[in-house]
Amino acid sequence: MSGGTTRPGPDRRSAALRLAEWTAVAVFVIAVYEVIVAGGVALWPDADDAWILALWVAAAVISASGMTAVRGAVRSVFVRFRPSAAGPYTTLVSFAAGASAEPVEQMLPRLAELLARGTGARRAEVWLADRGGGFRRASSWQSTQTAGAGETDRVADLAALPQDREVLPVTDAGELLGALTVAGFDDGPFTPRDLLLASNVANAAGLLLRTADLEARLIDRVRAESEQAEILRASRRRVVAARDAAREQIGRQIRSEVCDPLETLIGRMAGLHEEIAGMRDELPSMIAEAETVITRFRRVVRGVYPSVLADHGLQAALGNLLETVERPTALDAEDLPRCPARIEACVYFCLATMVRGWPDGDERLRIAVTAVQDRLRVTLTDPQASDMADVATTAVLEAAGDRIAALDGTLTATTESDGLHLVIDVPATEPE
Repeated sequence: MSGGTTRPGPDRRSAALRLAEWTAVAVFVIAVYEVIVAGGVALWPDADDAWILALWVAAAVISASGMTAVRGAVRSVFVRFRPSAAGPYTTLVSFAAGASAEPVEQMLPRLAELLARGTGARRAEVWLADRGGGFRRASSWQSTQTAGAGETDRVADLAALPQDREVLPVTDAGELLGALTVAGFDDGPFTPRDLLLASNVANAAGLLLRTADLEARLIDRVRAESEQAEILRASRRRVVAARDAAREQIGRQIRSEVCDPLETLIGRMAGLHEEIAGMRDELPSMIAEAETVITRFRRVVRGVYPSVLADHGLQAALGNLLETVERPTALDAEDLPRCPARIEACVYFCLATMVRGWPDGDERLRIAVTAVQDRLRVTLTDPQASDMADVATTAVLEAAGDRIAALDGTLTATTESDGLHLVIDVPATEPE
């Protein structure tokens, strides 16, 4: 619902009204000068120049003070004897009848035009109240092709509107929904009949402005829901991509850690039939190599889902994890209570994904895990880092953030005097 401005061609009725106003003003000025100046000279033909000058000044003062009253009187007579084709109140009834059949974005310009034509204004505007404060111009109508230069489309308060306009607040159930404004030709006054009509239009416009407000809220809600849906779709895509990447990583790791060594071992065993005599010497080394492969395979299986995590909890699982990390890391997780499996798995896999790819350094990483007031808080501190971009990729951070957010948790990073602090905060109980 944009605040467009309707600009029709010249209004003949308004032009005729202005012509009548200025004709009456011209006649009034001429009559004043004839009565005051010419009449004074005729009564005192021998008057000196000072007296004649005083007559001219008096005529000028009377003419200037009477122009506004003359224009107002002409407007009253003109509106009474020269109404619009259908009449302002007939137009109001027609507008109300068609209001329910047209979209709101079309009714607001019609409302501004109705107000201008019914009161004989040169310009009429519809202002809507914003929920965040202030008012914005939703529509306007003016009788000429020239728009108001330098005018703003938003004001903080109705008092900030130009002083040359009549401001009519629009309310519904005691709530201020907006305002209607009208401006006369050459800042001329409006007749009581014009102001009454404008007031009636403002009173009747409450439901329309309420509908416009509800429509704007609906548009905002639909836009927000669309953005959330797009965020959800993007999150799901990242989850799928992360799963695929994890499967590929496990496949490569099993290939390099288990399959390739076993194939090599099979090849060596196949050639033993030619070297039966040396079998006793080769057998111990083959057994040791097979045990090494089994150990590596167990490590891969623990990476998929370590049994120690399910059997002994997060503290023991993190201890085993840090034994496989190249960079020295200190763990502080004493007296850590058991949490639901989803919570412990979330913390474990987020830390495992990050610390396995953490850059090497001379100083030790520090991981502190605490449980306070039904919250599980993990703080990873790197004294040598200052920014998350230096220690983790965007994909790793997004995957960890999605997993943590699914449990109503947060992932934050801050830089302090003792280095980079990465904080994982999740509930210690299952979220509903």
